[in-house]
Amino acid sequence: MQEHSSTATGKSGTRSFLVRIVIIGLVTLLYFVAGRFGLKLAFVNPTTTAVWPPTGIALAAFLVLGEYVTPGVLLGAFLVNYTISGSVLFSIAVAIGNTLEGLIGARLVNNFAHGAQAFNRAPDVFKFVFFASMLSTGISAFVGATSLIWSGLALPADYFNIWLTWWLGDAAGSLIVAPVLILWATEPRIRWNVNRTIEALFLLATLLLVALAVFSNQSIFAVRNYPLEFLLVPVIIWAAYRFGQRETATVIVALSAIAITGTLQGLGPFVRAQPNESLLLLQSFMITVALTGLGLAALVSERREAETELKTSNQQLELSRDELEENNRRMFLLNEMGALLQSCATVEEAYTIIGQLGKQLLSEDAGALYIINNSHNLVETSITWGPLPVESDTFTMDDCWALRLGRTHIFNSSENAINLLCPHLGYRPPAFAICVPMTAQGETIGILHIRSDSGSPAHPGEAQLYLSEAKRQLAIAMADSVVLALANLKLRISLRDQAIRDPLTGLFNRRYLEETLEREFNRALRMKRSVGVIMLDLDHFKHFNDAFGHEAGDILLRELGSFLKQHLRGGDIACRYGGEEFALILPEVSPGNLRRRAEQLREGIKHLTIPYRGQNLETLSMSLGVAMFPTHGSTGQRVLNAADAALYEAKRTGRDRVVIASSDDTEELKPA
Repeated sequence: MQEHSSTATGKSGTRSFLVRIVIIGLVTLLYFVAGRFGLKLAFVNPTTTAVWPPTGIALAAFLVLGEYVTPGVLLGAFLVNYTISGSVLFSIAVAIGNTLEGLIGARLVNNFAHGAQAFNRAPDVFKFVFFASMLSTGISAFVGATSLIWSGLALPADYFNIWLTWWLGDAAGSLIVAPVLILWATEPRIRWNVNRTIEALFLLATLLLVALAVFSNQSIFAVRNYPLEFLLVPVIIWAAYRFGQRETATVIVALSAIAITGTLQGLGPFVRAQPNESLLLLQSFMITVALTGLGLAALVSERREAETELKTSNQQLELSRDELEENNRRMFLLNEMGALLQSCATVEEAYTIIGQLGKQLLSEDAGALYIINNSHNLVETSITWGPLPVESDTFTMDDCWALRLGRTHIFNSSENAINLLCPHLGYRPPAFAICVPMTAQGETIGILHIRSDSGSPAHPGEAQLYLSEAKRQLAIAMADSVVLALANLKLRISLRDQAIRDPLTGLFNRRYLEETLEREFNRALRMKRSVGVIMLDLDHFKHFNDAFGHEAGDILLRELGSFLKQHLRGGDIACRYGGEEFALILPEVSPGNLRRRAEQLREGIKHLTIPYRGQNLETLSMSLGVAMFPTHGSTGQRVLNAADAALYEAKRTGRDRVVIASSDDTEELKPA
């Protein structure tokens, strides 16, 4: 019997060994084929390419299969380099570097980012990017570039260019190729219903349509190298939001293949004079897209898991009929709150919705939303509801136990051995209270406070009142919904300002100017009124920069921005047109008033005091060009051109003056 058991064990071990040999051989073959393909795109050196899929193949093999595939990676790396360079020592050095790159990257990911499960959580995705795509790839790039110089296959002057190309190619391979291999290997089954399959086909068709529009020779946009790469971002977001990490990684690989093909054919926004430079720019873009897509997919997955856990916990609650109906009503209001908060345009609107729906959600209790101020030293009341006692509108962060502990704090909970009253509640303790810290992206922005002076005993005949589990869960869910909505709202407001504001002066940027100009002109046509445009430019600004430095120049531009804000009407619009050139839009102004306003600005700038390093900078004069709509043009660009021409005339004739644009023939104007 024991002999039979030993025989069976021996056969099993032999079978396992043979399977591993086959897998190692397949890894060698796959690495070699992918490496040969990558080196066909080597432009800076025959053994250096910005497209190197083998890095992703090796990393995926180590993470999914284990380190026993090391011989396959080592042999594949040696063969692919030897067939190109013909140098044994160089090929051995590079093979060792490529193998160490994969081994070190896999070990770091296993230790710090949950290995092959790294794409399930957003923090692990960023750890994967850092360890596997940025850190470990530098090893291979260093070994490869150094070996090329040492073996005489490249010039020392080309070291940095070779290292950068090598590193970026490896980084792109690990971030584009490895995820799709790992995700399909760990989850090969497709669980799509009919609707999801149809949506997947539609996603694929959209990807091909958009990618070909950007990179195909059949597209006029690609042929003219228009910078339309941003059109690809919604497709990645679609895949991440609707399908998950695996499908997002697949979309990224397909997009990368199309983009590389188009770029090498001289099509798309990344084309430059040198093919290697084009590929470096493309790979940088693809790394950014991959990081964004995989990170977003992980965030969506985490949120879905959190929602699933919340629903599961709610379903497990044993509630009576009345409690279940009340819970359903509250959940409806909570969802309504989330939907309304996502549609808010200002923080004030969000606070109003939180106050009104908070009163409906917790009709028997009082509540308040406290937000930490920008200095992070005080907590201020934003909105209250219910019979909340009159307390201080502000308190320090140490006055709340939830902020001290970094977790939900409950006063008078049946689970707490010690009841600690938050100092911000004053000297009249409530029957129970809960403070839920609201944390978004690792930053605590405030607390949600719920309190009550009435309630139900924990047990029949018991006088002491406790916070029910249902109310505790509701308060936490409400806090999660509120913090997510407020964080998203503040992010949208910040992004909107960044999109239309010049960061140095705080004025509107050129993009906003072009959009606003047409809108104002159309309104003026309908109302049969005029619009004034002033183009102004600081005189001798370059000499000022040369004399005082760029820091002083930035201060001067900032002060000029503040000066323009102070000297314009509420409806006027000031924009930084570019460099030291500014554009002003003045609706409903007469030519005479426009000229006077321009002269006031010209004179006012001379009295501007600008302190810098203990001294006042010398003031500059400015030249101004003035044009009117519709007198000097029927479109925004024509009027701007007229004002710009007048500005240059002012500079040509001596600077420090206002010049009115010359009139031209105007066509018949019709309201848009």
